[in-house]
Amino acid sequence: MLETERIVIIGGGIIGCSTAYYLTKAGYSNVCVVEAVSVAHAASGRAGGFLAKDWCDQGPTKHLARRSFQLHQQLASDLDTDIGYRRLKTLSVTVADKENRAEKDRSDGMVPSWVDGNLSRSAVIGQHDTTAQVHPALLTSALMCAAQQKGAKLIEQKVVGANYSGENISSINLVNGETLTGDVFVLCMGPWTSIGLGWFNKAAVISGKRAHSVSLIVEPGCVDDTALFLQYKDDYEGKSIEPEVYPRPDGSVYVCGSGRDDTPLPPDPAHVAVDPEACKKLVNLAGKVSGKLVGKLGVTNSACYLPCSRDSTPVIGAVPGYKQLYIASGHYCWGILQGPATGEALAEMITTGQTPEILNPFNPSRLIK
Repeated sequence: MLETERIVIIGGGIIGCSTAYYLTKAGYSNVCVVEAVSVAHAASGRAGGFLAKDWCDQGPTKHLARRSFQLHQQLASDLDTDIGYRRLKTLSVTVADKENRAEKDRSDGMVPSWVDGNLSRSAVIGQHDTTAQVHPALLTSALMCAAQQKGAKLIEQKVVGANYSGENISSINLVNGETLTGDVFVLCMGPWTSIGLGWFNKAAVISGKRAHSVSLIVEPGCVDDTALFLQYKDDYEGKSIEPEVYPRPDGSVYVCGSGRDDTPLPPDPAHVAVDPEACKKLVNLAGKVSGKLVGKLGVTNSACYLPCSRDSTPVIGAVPGYKQLYIASGHYCWGILQGPATGEALAEMITTGQTPEILNPFNPSRLIK
């Protein structure tokens, strides 16, 4: 068990802040989070925050997702601040090309009244016991604040390199010329994690895929707690896309999923660019779903990069070849859902030296040599 070692976490997103939170909750106050821009600046502040209990059951993240679904509800109580958490009803809805009001679905109460666009089909894919939501930026910031209250430190500086001899790491270098020493180092840099691996001459196993979203301000009380997963054929490009619509407790409506985007990951998270046309497409689609979303009071455009591993499975655990170097990344679109359980398990691994069973499917040695 660690005693006085300094644990340096590189990355202030949901994974890094969850790890810091669970380390300090276990009594380890000598924790430092180093973030290049600001806490929740990237995907952890721009994601939808949709949570599903059992949607990952057919893959290696089943137990991680189910544990994390429980932790989100617990955090909503333990953090003692608003993180935008609530349970949801979730529908799959096909947006029709022609007028079709799906009267049967509306008459039996399946589709809420605010969804008044042209629909051809709908189905319930989640109820309040299996789907929920959280506001990612609020959650990530709350986790960091809670960790700081127990002694953790936050440094907002970009890391540009590391210093080591053999398998022993002594410090990292900050862009301002300072050096930060530590005994344990954790790479939680989302899609930029491969840059961190490069400091240690390890191959890039994490990449990033850009995703766009918009946040619409709507009339108070005009939408309920129903999330929508849409099936829609883009008339202009002829492509089928699957946008998602999440009404939030604060009165905004989050919309994401405008289609494939292969724009390369910029080397600096501060330089992520937004494509206005991709966001415009989302706003227009929202209007096809509901007239309540057409008369928006305001809109915020956003873009982020989702972290993808080489084999589409998260990479969590000790990095081969080094003492006390860990990695946690590659959760793709499920980072917010799986973040708390990842941080909890990684904190246990760091402090005990043992790999929790829940992390067995994610051993970095399968990709990193």
